[in-house]
Amino acid sequence: MIRMRNILQFILFWGFVTLTTAELDKNKFPLCKLCKCNFNANDTAADVMCKELLPYDHIFQDYFWKLNNTNESIAYNSLVINNNNFNNLTELFPKSNLTLLNLAENNIVIIKDSVFRNLQNMVVLILSHNDLETIHPDTFKGLYLEERLLPLRSLRELRLDHNKLHTLHQDTFEHTTDIEILDLSYNDFDIIDHPTLFAICSLASLKELYLQYTGLKTLPDNMLHTLRKLQVLDLSGNMEISKMPTTLEQAINLQKLYLNNTGFVNLTRENGFPDLPSLKVLHLCRNEHLHHIDKYALSGLTNLSDLRICDNIDLSSIHELALPKPSNVSGGAVWPPIKKLYIGNNKLAYLESELVARWDSLSELDIRENPLTCECENQWLVEDLMPIYLKINEEMAKEVRCAAPIEMKAYTLYDIYMKKSHMRCLDVYGNRPEKDGVMLVAVLAGKNRFSEEKIDEDYYDRACDTNGECSLSIGRASGILIVIPLILMVMYAYQRKWFSVLGFCDRSPASYSRRFYNSTRNDDF
Repeated sequence: MIRMRNILQFILFWGFVTLTTAELDKNKFPLCKLCKCNFNANDTAADVMCKELLPYDHIFQDYFWKLNNTNESIAYNSLVINNNNFNNLTELFPKSNLTLLNLAENNIVIIKDSVFRNLQNMVVLILSHNDLETIHPDTFKGLYLEERLLPLRSLRELRLDHNKLHTLHQDTFEHTTDIEILDLSYNDFDIIDHPTLFAICSLASLKELYLQYTGLKTLPDNMLHTLRKLQVLDLSGNMEISKMPTTLEQAINLQKLYLNNTGFVNLTRENGFPDLPSLKVLHLCRNEHLHHIDKYALSGLTNLSDLRICDNIDLSSIHELALPKPSNVSGGAVWPPIKKLYIGNNKLAYLESELVARWDSLSELDIRENPLTCECENQWLVEDLMPIYLKINEEMAKEVRCAAPIEMKAYTLYDIYMKKSHMRCLDVYGNRPEKDGVMLVAVLAGKNRFSEEKIDEDYYDRACDTNGECSLSIGRASGILIVIPLILMVMYAYQRKWFSVLGFCDRSPASYSRRFYNSTRNDDF
């Protein structure tokens, strides 16, 4: 009983201390009275999350931003304000050392000039999911700095996705030239016009550019020539892109390229990827029109380590030499050092063993959800790849199923591997000989009818009436169809010795005896 009382007293004491500390924290960080906060280990800084409707005027009052009776800023690390109807963001943010400001989903239509100028330590600014149609050149104007033009000196990441932008003023980023990450996704650009091109190309430090679902048909020529530091480019969701933008060859430091859900049909050596020796990651997924990836289509990607070609519902073939780069010196080819390969959920019936130089060097692999044909050409999947696949990911390896022929649909490649079975070879045309007998009988027993479109006129007799109009009648073709089954019937009857009943075609000793005695007259006995 005493022990239980001590435990209860401890819990009450701890609860009191916690509440007291929380109240002290709220006094120390006034925004925490309006919003939820997370504090660092020493309670010296707070991350503020305001995801409910707030009084607009309250947010910008000095009381929430400055220590009592001082000009010292309260230590906020980040501030998230979502789901408020700001419409017009006109109030100037008080001076603060926060590094992240998230104003997504606030229905912002207009942002007044210089509202962020006091946030000189702000590294990330998120304006996603608003209603911005235009951005004035002085929207991001900062404070005076001798060597630069009124910069927001610390801003490195700017998110403008999911707005209503269709163009940018050429001087949009003149105060934020150090931006490294720019997200313009889900804006209706259609084309990158000259002002927009000038604005983007002014960001000489840009490392990541996101242009997903912007309605683009291509990128302007020489657009990437200025962006020498660009490492990540995402063009996914632009269904009008059906050719590789020529400016890609100028992206000399590009490491990651995303071309998901685009309009590519066939990738060949001629319309495939240019030489991108720095590219390490390529995603080509959910391209519903992509049908073939031909020889040397990806040969310019000599350092590719992560390749994802998945969820392409019409992709039926990847050439075994799609990846290697031909060597002019040795006459052979050089494969990229692939470590991660995802080619699941396509329409691949066959997988070439030479697609990757070293399957045993892969750390990740997915070939599931392909209609693989379980026959001798894919025998290497069972004998060579399955042991490797089981080491990489046993669960995935056991899920690879046969889709054809129909007799194999119940099996997985793992089943065949465990039984140490050898898959048979199909007919050169994909036919199934075991079914030919049934098919032949069905053809010969079918209706004796031909369409004029499918039978050559040589198999018809031509008849003309008095008006000179001619028609085709079944002639030799019908005769052939009648004669063939008759011949087969005669052969069958001969083998069954049906003619022996009549004494024809029977060379057995009994038949010979009957013929001998039948030729003798009665009066000879």
